Amino acid sequence: MMSNQPKKLSEVSMVTANFGEAVVFADILQDWFQFLGGKPGEVVVVDCGSDLETHAVYWKLFQEGLIDKLQVIQSNHEDNALGKETCYIGDYTQGAIASKPYLLFFKVDTLPYRKGHDNWIDEAISYLDRDDVFAVGGSHNIPSKHHDAWPGWYFSHKCSLNFALMKRSTFMTSVHELAGAYILSGFKGQNPIESTDLRRHLIEVAWQTYMQRHNMYTLTKIEDPNWTVFHTNTHEERLKKTREKYLARRDIKRYMNAGYSDAEPVPNKWVYYGESPLVRLSKQLQTLQIAFGRSPMGPSWRQLKRWFRDLRIHKGAISP
Repeated sequence: MMSNQPKKLSEVSMVTANFGEAVVFADILQDWFQFLGGKPGEVVVVDCGSDLETHAVYWKLFQEGLIDKLQVIQSNHEDNALGKETCYIGDYTQGAIASKPYLLFFKVDTLPYRKGHDNWIDEAISYLDRDDVFAVGGSHNIPSKHHDAWPGWYFSHKCSLNFALMKRSTFMTSVHELAGAYILSGFKGQNPIESTDLRRHLIEVAWQTYMQRHNMYTLTKIEDPNWTVFHTNTHEERLKKTREKYLARRDIKRYMNAGYSDAEPVPNKWVYYGESPLVRLSKQLQTLQIAFGRSPMGPSWRQLKRWFRDLRIHKGAISP
């Protein structure tokens, strides 16, 4: 237990819906405690069908009092059978079973760091009483700024489960406004965004829809080398190595404040700290391919590709 804990920390439920990451889960949980200034009033973990190794990590943390509420699920359970396609059930449950007035959503592949900034959580909670603040968050990987707030902060139209602090009442109101009937059906009815390619992101879509309807925003703290939150999109052993590099503050500056821009987001330009060079190269090639396809040469290139494709099909048809 850390001394001089923030005044409001006991009123925060830190919640996550998690799959796997047995190698790093306990260490990153402690990173979040350090970031907040101590263990918050409640820690809630909703498992999404992890293996027994991960369950053993959870259970040890639970026995040590570092997890207060733990829900596990069989990997073949109907709520979990489709994996990521129904991950929104766990995303909803993590907040619904929490008890404190404030919820801090986090993901294990999202790494926090703080040195100084001791009162940031109390300051952030105070802003949640503003009519224009839906949440305090960040970890944006693309330009996400809507407009400036005041020195050290900006408003975003995005809100992510990777890192978001909000009132529990705001969470419940926002998700039920979009998906109340679906939730009350036990997620057996019609997903209100089923026809979109964002259906598995139901909770974040509900948040952002609510923000648009009610003229609210995510208040985002401008990062400096002593206060950062990076969504890495890395896992297991690679996440472990990425965390070691991150805590050593290696090569962080070019990833700071990726969301602090109102420029139009560019496809495949998402920036992830710790991303493998091969993945980064693949994204760069995709970006070039899209740019070339939109250039004056694009139509001719597509016509040439069709010609080669038809030629291959023809050759295949006459081959022995």
